[in-house]
Amino acid sequence: MSAVVTTAVRRALSGFSMLPDRGPGRTLFWATVVNTVGTGMYLTSSALFFVRVVGMSQTQVGLGLTVSGLIGLLAGVPVGRLADRSGPRRVYLVMLGAEALAMAALVLARSFTTFVLLCSCISLAATASAAARGPLVRAVGGERPTHLRSCLRSGSNLGVALGGPLAALAIGSGTRTGYELLILGNAVTFAVCAAMVSRLPHVPPVPPGGADGQRRAGVSRPYLCLVGLNAVMMQQFPVLPLVLPLWIFLHTRAPHAIVGVIVPLSTVLVVLLQVRMSRGIDSPAAAARFMARSGFAVLAGFALMGAMAALPGWLASAVLVLAMVVYTFGEIWYSAASFELSFALAPAESQGRYQGVFSMGSGIGRVVSQSLATLLCLGLGFAGWILLGVLILAAGLSAVPTTRWALRTGPGDEPAPLPGAQQVPAGAR
Repeated sequence: MSAVVTTAVRRALSGFSMLPDRGPGRTLFWATVVNTVGTGMYLTSSALFFVRVVGMSQTQVGLGLTVSGLIGLLAGVPVGRLADRSGPRRVYLVMLGAEALAMAALVLARSFTTFVLLCSCISLAATASAAARGPLVRAVGGERPTHLRSCLRSGSNLGVALGGPLAALAIGSGTRTGYELLILGNAVTFAVCAAMVSRLPHVPPVPPGGADGQRRAGVSRPYLCLVGLNAVMMQQFPVLPLVLPLWIFLHTRAPHAIVGVIVPLSTVLVVLLQVRMSRGIDSPAAAARFMARSGFAVLAGFALMGAMAALPGWLASAVLVLAMVVYTFGEIWYSAASFELSFALAPAESQGRYQGVFSMGSGIGRVVSQSLATLLCLGLGFAGWILLGVLILAAGLSAVPTTRWALRTGPGDEPAPLPGAQQVPAGAR
């Protein structure tokens, strides 16, 4: 009887597995978890570190992070091109080392100037690292890159969730040493991640002319349009960490303590459902349909969030939980769909360069999003929530004809998979 129960439980949980198959994909998964534990520690403690230890004002912190974020956008395209020509694993290892050094140097910040300088170095290294990591994930994923990316996103959320409580322990000490140990701990996770990535098989560089011997200059217009649409879709991301908590505090009668469940609830849903809900996104056409589906879910979630202002406290709390579930579904679909589109529509010999452009567009969208989402949702109330949701829905729906345009003008070629990469028989997707 116990064996039957055990088998049933395993089958039930198998659909929620976030682990890739054994091989390079699983190595990259655990490297990602280690790295994002440090990210969780940093995200939880960095603002307090800058104010309490470095001595910056809140205004200086905001200005410095904005400036460094804009500077970081400059690294994506050239490093993506370098990843194409030198191999993404090699470039990614170098960038992880640069991130480790820049993060460790942050404990030396003593003035606004050094703060901005060091944060700019961190931002440049992070953008460059992302541009090199994308083609590496594509190569390791073989014929199932979106599945691997979904596993990695679940692992990322797990790592961040583990890092937050670790940071809380050090923050509780209230000492300079505690904060500096958090920063240095984050630097160590970059080094450990690099050591694990070094175990992956070498990914050879792609000849400049590609497999067909033709040199492609620039980035195709349909792809640039998708980069722009993705930047619009990015306007949703300040909502959970920034806009929604302020909305609850300033405009609703929901108990303030419920703010504490927002990010954990979303994180748990992503960890459990990212892989399962990403099944079926195995082509650009399917990804475009899921992008549109994501837009509907985000709009519905925003409408529920906006409606909380007119509800009594207990009902607003219940509606918040429903809104979080609906919105997170949209976020999961968007993440998997945008990944598939960004790679499938890029030429094989220019994956790094195209990913650099895509990453730069995402970065621009993220920079704009904090001001736009705050202005619309907190400034206009319910109407602003609806406007932001409609804007994101329009971008999601526009991805369908734009993807058709890209496929008509020539989709990207399939890169050769790594030895041991995840593969499936033709027709088994």
